Amino acid sequence: MTRSISDIAAGLEPSRAGSPLLPGSRLHIIGVGGTAALAAALHAKALGLSVSGYDQALTGESAAILSQAGIPVGSAASPEVLQSCTALNAESTVAISKAITSTQPNHPEVLLARGAGARAVSVQQVIADAAATRGGLLIGVGGTHGKTTSTGWVLDALVRSGVNPSAFVGGPLAAELGTAAGSPVHISGEPGFLVEADEYGGNFDTYHADRALILNVDWDHPDIFADRQAAVETFARWATYPATSGAIFINSGDQGGAELAALLAAGEHHNVYTFATSSLAGAQGADLIADVTSRGAGAFSITVRHLSDRAAAAAPALRALLDRELPIGLLGAHNASNGLGVAALAASAGGSADGIARSLATFEGVGRRMEVRYDRGSITVLDDYGHHPTAIDATMETVRQRYPGRTLLLAIEPLTYHRTAALLEGLAQSCSAADRVAVAEIFAVRDLDTTSVSAADLAERIAAMGTPATAPGTVLETAAALLPSITPGTVVLVMGGGRSTELAAALARGLTAAS
Repeated sequence: MTRSISDIAAGLEPSRAGSPLLPGSRLHIIGVGGTAALAAALHAKALGLSVSGYDQALTGESAAILSQAGIPVGSAASPEVLQSCTALNAESTVAISKAITSTQPNHPEVLLARGAGARAVSVQQVIADAAATRGGLLIGVGGTHGKTTSTGWVLDALVRSGVNPSAFVGGPLAAELGTAAGSPVHISGEPGFLVEADEYGGNFDTYHADRALILNVDWDHPDIFADRQAAVETFARWATYPATSGAIFINSGDQGGAELAALLAAGEHHNVYTFATSSLAGAQGADLIADVTSRGAGAFSITVRHLSDRAAAAAPALRALLDRELPIGLLGAHNASNGLGVAALAASAGGSADGIARSLATFEGVGRRMEVRYDRGSITVLDDYGHHPTAIDATMETVRQRYPGRTLLLAIEPLTYHRTAALLEGLAQSCSAADRVAVAEIFAVRDLDTTSVSAADLAERIAAMGTPATAPGTVLETAAALLPSITPGTVVLVMGGGRSTELAAALARGLTAAS
């Protein structure tokens, strides 16, 4: 059974286009440790607002970033933060993560905000308002898979081209892009703003993008999308603005992307441009087509072979990239395809051919995307955010290419009970491609029912497909169970969107101590 946006965003003001934030105004963020909430806090603080936050489970990394920015944070153990800041009142704004409103509309901090008469908005609304405050182009990157890496990649391509927008990226940015290092934001004094546009629960509805990219449309978030068609229709509603008044680039090599492009074309939206790699059926008739060439060990290059006149007008720098072999620094065929979209979007937003080419070749990605946590003595530990069957398939294929002949041990923390239950067979099939699997406890977020499925259920389905699988317990219990069995020649791929990064860190610590 699916839920509506009003269910997910209970008590929040409806989404709207961004409007400028007022310096000195009061903002309190509930669930400030979430990636988008952290970004909202940092951008608002940089624009002169009085910002505080609340979070019951703040990680050390997020706490350090907030402290460095001068943003006080309270929790159940330290509720005095609100008393130490300007009191909330009817002139204040409270921003809330939908991970909270979707399951706890009467959370104590939410009730406190209501009692003070403060306005309640989503954290994405604050980010959209920060973008409106900066002015200039609003650039959005959407898609079911790959949008965090691709948003960071577009930022890198633009910065290398001498264009310096502020940005929100859904993962940790390296020192040269993050403000501060490890944060999900880039803060610039120049106009322009780049956002990762998340489709869940209307999160991207606040982003009226002038330039946009959609990498793919798959069935995910089964609590709100009954099927892929429902997801396609939601993306189409968001895409209408850039398709009408700016430019949007859609991967027609992806089945959902092709369906989206066709739906928009039927509505006579004239600023839709399609791209695809030449080996895919969706390349026929695309505005931008590239050949993909393997360079070995999971590395690829792309060569743009076709560029329509209309796409060249929308993204002028692409002309200088035509018929030029462009090495892709990120591993995996999926990143070769995404890199083509990154090039198109960056070119439409003022990127130069040389800046884009340098970025395609050298961008090292964002945190928790095949991030190497340990690599010594022919044992490697990788930390990756993927949790959907499509992402698991692409990542494991890339790992096999990068580390041929090695034993692949998958340690996965499923994300949400409702997703795990709905995608159980697909998850089991994807995970079974590993040589051995350990399934940590499911990470609950936005879950109303935590009894529908278990980690043991997924492990049993994987084992039934012929791959040894266990369910050791929490992420730390899983790390402890795995450490004695990790032998030379093993690649441990840790995947999940919750606390799985703690599993990867624990493995790295344990292996370091034992070496």
